[in-house]
Amino acid sequence: MRYSALTLLVPCALLLSACTTPVTPAFKDIGTRSGSCIVGGPDAVAQQFYDYRISHRSNDMTALRPYLSDGLAQLLTDASRDPQHKNLLKDDPFSSRTTAPQKAEVASASTIPNTDARNIPLRVKLTQGSQSWQDEVLMIREGQCWAIDDVRYLGGSVHAPAGTLRQSIENR
Repeated sequence: MRYSALTLLVPCALLLSACTTPVTPAFKDIGTRSGSCIVGGPDAVAQQFYDYRISHRSNDMTALRPYLSDGLAQLLTDASRDPQHKNLLKDDPFSSRTTAPQKAEVASASTIPNTDARNIPLRVKLTQGSQSWQDEVLMIREGQCWAIDDVRYLGGSVHAPAGTLRQSIENR
C-alpha cells in the first residue's frame, strides 16, 4: 500500500513541477543600444523620423541619431568624413529621389504577427508636389528601442549607386 501511494505521488509531483517551470523566450537577448532612442513601435518611430526630416530638411547625423541603429549611425558618420560619399549625403540619402519629400506615410506594422520580431521592413509612401513614390525602411530592434537600419530605394529614378542606403555607402 505504501509503495503504490508513492508510485502515484511521484509522477503527479513531476507533472505539477513541469507546469510551474518558467518558459525561456525564443529571443532572450535582443541586443543593446548605445544611444538614446525614440519611444514607440516600428511604424511610429519610422513616421516620427520622416516627419522630423521633412520639418528640418537637414542631414545632421547628431540630430538624427536617436532614430538610427547603432550600425547605420556609425556608417553614416564615417561616410560623412569621406569625400567619395559627398553627393549621396548632400542629397536625401533616406529617399530614392534627390529632392526631399514634402509628405511621408509609413505603413502600419499592426499586420505583422510576430511580436518577437527583431527586424521589420515597412513601406513608406513619399510625396513631393504631384509626384509620389515608395521606398522601404528596415526597422530593427536594439534593446527596447526600434531604429532605422537601412532604406531600400524603390522609387524609380534612384540617385544612389546601389539599391539600399547601406549598399550605396559600403560599395562605393
